[in-house]
Amino acid sequence: MMKNRMQDLDFEQTVAFDSVKDFEFTRRAAQRFRQVVSLDGFEDEDADVIFHYLYKELELVSFGDHLKRYIYERAGIEEPFGEVPQEIYRDIAVDSFRETYTPKSMNPTSTKLPALVNNWLTQASVKRETIFLLGFGLRMSAEDVSDFLTRVLKEQDFDFHNPEEVIYWYCYSKQLPYSKAEEYKENYKSMEPAADKGKVAEVISGDFTIDTEEKLLKYLACLKAGWDDPMNEKSQAFQEFLRLLEHAKQIIAAMYQKDEEEKGRAKVWKPENITPSDLEKVICNGIPINKMGNLKKMSASILAKHFSQKRFSRQRITNILNHKFPVERFDLLTLEFFIVSQEMEDDDPYDRYHHFIEEAQRILKKCGMSEIYIVNPYECFLLMCLLTDCPLAVFSEIWEMSYEENGDEE
Repeated sequence: MMKNRMQDLDFEQTVAFDSVKDFEFTRRAAQRFRQVVSLDGFEDEDADVIFHYLYKELELVSFGDHLKRYIYERAGIEEPFGEVPQEIYRDIAVDSFRETYTPKSMNPTSTKLPALVNNWLTQASVKRETIFLLGFGLRMSAEDVSDFLTRVLKEQDFDFHNPEEVIYWYCYSKQLPYSKAEEYKENYKSMEPAADKGKVAEVISGDFTIDTEEKLLKYLACLKAGWDDPMNEKSQAFQEFLRLLEHAKQIIAAMYQKDEEEKGRAKVWKPENITPSDLEKVICNGIPINKMGNLKKMSASILAKHFSQKRFSRQRITNILNHKFPVERFDLLTLEFFIVSQEMEDDDPYDRYHHFIEEAQRILKKCGMSEIYIVNPYECFLLMCLLTDCPLAVFSEIWEMSYEENGDEE
């Protein structure tokens, strides 16, 4: 039964999997995902199977790998991806930076360009501004840069509240060099703010396309006039976070309430009684706690790299609510996972899985984030858990195993 439904997993439907090439990360990840969830042991020993896959078999695709693949495809290199020596990529990138007169860094540095490029080609991740620099140095399109921001760095897309990012976006769209972006950035410093606040609404409403220099300058003048900071209450991701958090609190309050009643006690639990500590206790249930009552440090988990060092701890939740951390896709997907795991507890795993994907895609899209990306280990992990009989229990068990395997270093 399980096997026939595998056709139904939403990723890369049409691929003949024996033809997956070694630079096709997404197809390979989708292929392995299918193989793992259709293993005979998946239903009985789901946590062990998933843990083994994440720890032993999952490919961690680094930023450097993505960059190599990008250069490989753009340069139309003939030899097999796995056999291309790093110098080739380095030389192509260095030549391209020199031809486009792109500086080696946006900040003063004494490191030589070839060394910087070598570094990028081996990094697990890089800063956002490195992506913008590569956009100019490798003559990327705005779509390419957007892909690197959202899928590879797993960050938000171009931020249209940020004058620099608007300028970069415009320059990529028009294939203008870095020197032009510098010129616009200088201009912005002395620019007069737009007097008419009404324009801001027109610009933000989305019907406004920045396709000429005149419109770019008009838009920048509106930005200069000052409007909402994207970290504030009105940010779409923050709104979604609050909505999902409220929903999760309702679920936890109901859990606690049921518990009280079973024990014959009279305490009443409402969503507003649920604190970030309660959320941590329920969602991070599998993560061991140290003597101070805090979650053991992330570095003690052997899956720390896979999960990009993030956990849904009470500190993280509090920092987001106080605008100290921006909301990331990790936060939205974790909450949505929790909600679906509880509300569809008794549903067929496939229905649950599809429902999650549909909801998650809608939420991510609304927040300007790219859709679920199976190459991202954490997202792959959530999807695998959803296909088990008790997603939250399996989720907790795997977190727990990731700390045991490492021995106790605390």
